[in-house]
Amino acid sequence: MIKIKVINSEGKMTIKRIILSALSLLLIPLYNAEAAVITSDTIWQKEVSVTEDTLVPQGVTLTIKPGTIIKISPAESTKTDPEFISPLTEITVRGRITIEGTKDEPVTFISAEAGRENEWAGIIIDGGEAAIRNCTISGAESALYLINATVAANSLTISGNRYGITSAGKRANLIIRDSSISGNDYGLVLISDIEPDLKGTSINGNRKKDFWKEDLPHSPEPPKSLASSSATTMTARVYTDEALVGDTVWRGRVRVDGNLRIPEGSRLLITPGTVVEFSRKDTNGDGIGENGILIQGAMVAKGTKENPIIFRSSELIRKMGDWDSVNLMNSDKAENLIENCIFEDAYRGLHFHYSTVKVTGSYFANSFRGVQFQESTVEISDSSFIGNKSAIQGRDSLVKFHGNRLYNNHQGVNFFRNNLLFTNNLISGSLKEGVRIREGNATVRRNMVTANRQGMMLADIFYGSISENIIANSSEAGLALRNVDNIEVSGNYFGRNGSNGLNLQDVRAEIKGNLFTFNTERGIGITSFSGVISSNNFAENGLYAIDLESPDDIAADNNWWGGNLPENVVFDRRKDPARGLVKSDSTAPSAHTFKWPLDVLSGNITLAGDILFSGQMAVPVESALTISPGTKVVLAESSGLSVRGRINSNGTAAKPVTFTSLSIKSPGAWDEIVLEQALDSTFAYTVIEYGTWGIHGHFTNLLLDHVLIRHNNGGMRFRSGPVIVRQSVFSDNGIGIRSYIGNGKIEENIITGNEIGVFVRERGSGLVLKRNNIFANSDYNIRSGDFNSEDIPATGNWWGTKDPAQTIYDGRVEEGVGKVIFDPILLEPVNLEKAGVK
Repeated sequence: MIKIKVINSEGKMTIKRIILSALSLLLIPLYNAEAAVITSDTIWQKEVSVTEDTLVPQGVTLTIKPGTIIKISPAESTKTDPEFISPLTEITVRGRITIEGTKDEPVTFISAEAGRENEWAGIIIDGGEAAIRNCTISGAESALYLINATVAANSLTISGNRYGITSAGKRANLIIRDSSISGNDYGLVLISDIEPDLKGTSINGNRKKDFWKEDLPHSPEPPKSLASSSATTMTARVYTDEALVGDTVWRGRVRVDGNLRIPEGSRLLITPGTVVEFSRKDTNGDGIGENGILIQGAMVAKGTKENPIIFRSSELIRKMGDWDSVNLMNSDKAENLIENCIFEDAYRGLHFHYSTVKVTGSYFANSFRGVQFQESTVEISDSSFIGNKSAIQGRDSLVKFHGNRLYNNHQGVNFFRNNLLFTNNLISGSLKEGVRIREGNATVRRNMVTANRQGMMLADIFYGSISENIIANSSEAGLALRNVDNIEVSGNYFGRNGSNGLNLQDVRAEIKGNLFTFNTERGIGITSFSGVISSNNFAENGLYAIDLESPDDIAADNNWWGGNLPENVVFDRRKDPARGLVKSDSTAPSAHTFKWPLDVLSGNITLAGDILFSGQMAVPVESALTISPGTKVVLAESSGLSVRGRINSNGTAAKPVTFTSLSIKSPGAWDEIVLEQALDSTFAYTVIEYGTWGIHGHFTNLLLDHVLIRHNNGGMRFRSGPVIVRQSVFSDNGIGIRSYIGNGKIEENIITGNEIGVFVRERGSGLVLKRNNIFANSDYNIRSGDFNSEDIPATGNWWGTKDPAQTIYDGRVEEGVGKVIFDPILLEPVNLEKAGVK
């Protein structure tokens, strides 16, 4: 038996006794897992003490009478049950809350510890509704935290919180009238495209920002579930409340209508293609299903990619939390194997304690929590977590988490007191932290953390490293470190984060070899720090490269400051005598070479300084790579760049962009820049040299403007287009420009010193060559290919001779090949002294 506090319709605390599984009994001393669930329409009045998370489920209304004071106690544990959002004490509404304050008797929500902010989570409206009048809320992380919520409020006073109101979700409807939002860190934060009705509301006097529209960048497209692949299979077996002794083999379609137990010494073996469905049973009215499986023996569920094993709701309309979980308890005598399985619609898809579990190639979606574990040995790899309230939470375990993909979860990773190896994961689209790691030690390496509200947060870590990660496009901070000791932060990219790239509070660390660029406010924001910041690159951060709030000096030698003097891009004692000094006695005269850590550039990535690509790099569909003025991209032998998204190389006449080889300075030292059905892309004031092909475009709208392409086996080749090449120089290449069924305008360029200036393989009539200087190419200025039967329009160019035919291979030389139509020719070269890059 476990006691769960429930508030009855008269507003009094009662005790509801529920018989739970052996798993829940074992959890009691570990989590002290009490939660307040309001199971029927309820009234609060006078004074109410909220000492634990409180849930108003769908279909239930909580009404708060005038003059009521609600005091919320801080959380005393690190637990977060899956149905709740925050580790702090929260009031979560999935039904309806009606707050009936009056001008003379307002309703008040305060922390039980008066005067302290961020002590409770706030009122979280998760898909529910709120009608609020004359109410004051203080002391919360976010006074109102709205997820696809419908809220109508009048005469609100929100003050003394970290966030006043946070609204997320495309289906939100927010009306806040005649209210005051002031004295918080942030006033109103919108993480959606909604337009709130704020008539008569004042939002001012907040410490950091009054209004913050956080544009969460588009997350990469997640993989699709195969859960419908076996939907037509007839149900073979139905189980209720029972135990399966010995070895049990499941195949086909199975339904579970109760709590099924696999005792110690028994095994559950599930074959590929099996569909396990759970009917919904909710006896306590909290909106969470209770049917599930408890495994005290062992489970082997080995699906295949073509025929995964599926665990899901059996309901006609499937919802999050329809069933409990697959629970493994004390199952550490043999390794439990979960391969190519799909878990959907659960409270916790996979839940295990004191067990040894290996998960590979699996898919967790539409659940309150995908995976939860404690005191286990865990390896999770090559798996996807998509659209869960919480992707994964684990504690007190030995964990390897590598090669996984997390998309569009409310909370991504939440690990506590683990020995953790966290590598090669992609985390995107989280509405809270993408990665949250507390206590223990952690190695965090080669992860892509992009387009989350907050990228990563590590707190109370006593040892570890954060290296070679991409931390980008967070709508708030990229990485926050709090109370961290003996940690190395190296080789990471911090770019385009909405506030700071890196926040440091009570941190002792070595921060070296990172790239901080185009963060909206600061590269690094420091509250308190001990250690060294060295050999980093800082470029184009909105306010400052480093903002030091602490009165203590810090060492920051041998950094590159983006071509600026450090005193011009650092906020320290030189601007505010109360602050410490960022000591930069020696500065790097030029950018340190930053090796791009991964083989992918996902999301919106902006590069600055000297960048090394080693291997084949990819800009995926719906991603965009921007290269800022003065950047030098160095490519190792056989390296290249493949673009299916967008690339913009934004050099200037004074600060061109350069693509060059790492060591070998001869044609073919690296591969090519290939654009395959990419979005509109531009190369401006850019040098491309020593490649196999400089640029290779297929079916891409491409502009080259003031580009110098030299010393390559081939300068540029393209198929289709459209392509515009202007004010550019192609010199000392095997072939300057090669067109295949091309649609291109090539105007006012210099094409010289190549073996072949322009080679038209096929369908040359789609080209226009005009006002170019095409001369002194050793074999031919233009060669019409053997398969090109169309004439090539090339009037009005200068050829370096009065008889261009002598420098052209076309139908005049080989019958059946299209001719170059060059008359009339220019008798003087076009003035193109500003073409290319000087």
